[in-house]
Amino acid sequence: MATLLLCHLAFMAGCSSERPDVATAPPETAESTAASGRETAAPIEAQAPRIDAGAHAASAYPAPAPEHPAANYPAPESAAAAEAMAPMAMRSAAPMSHQLQGSNQLQGPEHLHELPAGSTHAAEEGYATVQVFYATDRARDPLSLEAYQISGARQPVMLLGVLAVGCGFLALLSMLRGRSSASAVAALGAVGSGGMAAACVVLGSANIEKHGVIYNSERGTLTRGVCEVTVPDSHQRGQVERPSLLRFEFREDQRKHVVLTSAVELTQNDFQRRLAELVDESDERDLLVFIHGYNVDFESAVQRTAQIAVDLPFHGVPICYSWPSQGTLLGYPVDENNVAWTTSHLRSFLMELAESSGADSINLVAHSMGNRALTSALSEISFQLSEDEQPPFDRVVLAAPDVDADHFRKDLAPRLLETSRHVTLYASSDDRALIASKQVHGYPRAGESGSQIVVVPGVETIDVSGIDLSLLGHSYYGDNGAMLRDLFQLVHDRLPAGQRASLLPRGYGTMTYWQLAAASLAERVAPPVR
Repeated sequence: MATLLLCHLAFMAGCSSERPDVATAPPETAESTAASGRETAAPIEAQAPRIDAGAHAASAYPAPAPEHPAANYPAPESAAAAEAMAPMAMRSAAPMSHQLQGSNQLQGPEHLHELPAGSTHAAEEGYATVQVFYATDRARDPLSLEAYQISGARQPVMLLGVLAVGCGFLALLSMLRGRSSASAVAALGAVGSGGMAAACVVLGSANIEKHGVIYNSERGTLTRGVCEVTVPDSHQRGQVERPSLLRFEFREDQRKHVVLTSAVELTQNDFQRRLAELVDESDERDLLVFIHGYNVDFESAVQRTAQIAVDLPFHGVPICYSWPSQGTLLGYPVDENNVAWTTSHLRSFLMELAESSGADSINLVAHSMGNRALTSALSEISFQLSEDEQPPFDRVVLAAPDVDADHFRKDLAPRLLETSRHVTLYASSDDRALIASKQVHGYPRAGESGSQIVVVPGVETIDVSGIDLSLLGHSYYGDNGAMLRDLFQLVHDRLPAGQRASLLPRGYGTMTYWQLAAASLAERVAPPVR
């Protein structure tokens, strides 16, 4: 069965891969409408007056918050619940001009004026540096001793370590000379010094960091860390610029390409502390967690996370969760096994964020096969929640989900609604990668539109057919300006579909889904996104 899928994907020259065009080297510095027998709405062009009438809702980008933002959240059942929901409602109601005061507003290219929390811009170097936290259960390549570094109380730990080594050497020398009492005293000194150094690490006053880590496609243990990704001043919105042989580019250049410059593995406690500190310092106490799909390596997943955070723009902290995808076109069968295997790790990590990050809003975005891990993890979390417990997550975005459509309708969708405040599904009839997956698995995928579009109560389904310019129609979540604009209004402004002017209602029996206007028509309701 998998052989048929591989043939389809090989013919179409690479599914959702975010891999670079060449091996990395050290850096140098909607027009169409879904085909449905039950569709009752008029064509997009006929509904242009509705868009023009709603243009005031998107007359400037970013779009204004809804007039009554509290209406977007479920009614609180108690005073405590209302108090917990207040910070998000207050922030949504605040004018954008007030929200951006003190944010990462920088001089330079327009797309770098508003960067994610923790970012910097080196104007003289021609790029911005974006901090991306990560969690992964990929195996790590072996590290040299130089890769291990100590942060925090570094000097005391180093002194204690040197003392422990010195006492150990003295104990050995004394034992060779037959001085048993001196050897015993020196040995106690070595044990005591070493124990104190270890205590500094265990108690969190000092932390061991692993620098320059490289993760491969094998299974490992759940680890956490932080990366730095540079985004050039010449960056084009919706692109992850990489070296290309067609442009005679053989090396990464930070002035031209999106480059992963560092990856530092942290202990769990150090990761939680650093993340909570950055959330507390940011103007918007939000997290954006991205879970990639099939045929994506670690480096590409982190680069895509940074690109989406810059292009929205997202003002909180971006986080990448990377599972052991093989990162190859022929790795689909192995990826299917690994995405199921990673579910328990993703569930634990998401609950860790909910309990320790201090964020007011945790938004989850999954693409393609990554939706299998996300929907399964959230289903498991739903069983852990009490009836009166508020959903731990805010916006859940399912982009091109490679998930069985019937399984989603019957089993997954109800669980997602229990664990989040809002669920959005982006689907497309142009997604040939999902069409290939359907032919292999024998049943429609949740990311398809047309006559098989998934419309269920409580989930907003957006048909994005006709807007994607990529070869397979499978990467629209980060490549298309209209899609990114809609994501911004969804995640940042918390606008429901009915208040996003570039969306057109479509009838589906007694229910409604939405059509994202093609780029040419969407530009009539909002100017180009910054």
